Amino acid sequence: MGGGFAPGSRTVSTAEGAIDDGTLPRIGSPAPGAIGLGGKGGGAQARSASIGESVVSYASRSMGQRVGDGECFALADRALRNAGAKSAADYGPVIPDGDYVWGTEVTLANIRPGGIVQFRDYSCTVETVTETDKDQTRTERVEERPHHTAIVERVGRDGAVTVLEQNIPPGSPVVRTQLYFAGSESESGGRKTTITVHGRVWFYTPQAR
Repeated sequence: MGGGFAPGSRTVSTAEGAIDDGTLPRIGSPAPGAIGLGGKGGGAQARSASIGESVVSYASRSMGQRVGDGECFALADRALRNAGAKSAADYGPVIPDGDYVWGTEVTLANIRPGGIVQFRDYSCTVETVTETDKDQTRTERVEERPHHTAIVERVGRDGAVTVLEQNIPPGSPVVRTQLYFAGSESESGGRKTTITVHGRVWFYTPQAR
């Protein structure tokens, strides 16, 4: 399906077998409009920022709780509706295992707090190798999201994106997770970090009803 990112560019993971029962399939994105804080028109910018703040606030207040039926879709759906924004069902019929549309599709560079991330077969591996005069140690963290939806809380300068999500692992409440959507390598002070990303993800800016 168009609009996703090819393996090796961006990705996220979900507990295997966890399938949302809300939000709609990617049958098409709405016409491009003002995106995040970079669109034209002060009113549109302020409205978009206000919606984003409301979405993040709702998800943050839900930390440690299960929203709705506990599926990852429910968190995004309720946060958007609470903010007066359109949800997946506003863009077409909702079907299980669909690549849902949540607003205006944007690139990773244009994602803002309150944006929605839709995952498909996403996995991210962060490998850290630390060398000293005596030995070498290696650690690895893997995040997987086969079919998942999450809310962007903040975007870091180092490429890390902090999301608020639930049902990761299945049955878990709303939690905060740091994910990466682009592969990279960095080295500092005897420590080398390699980030590898696979799968497809879509980024959306919510739109007012």
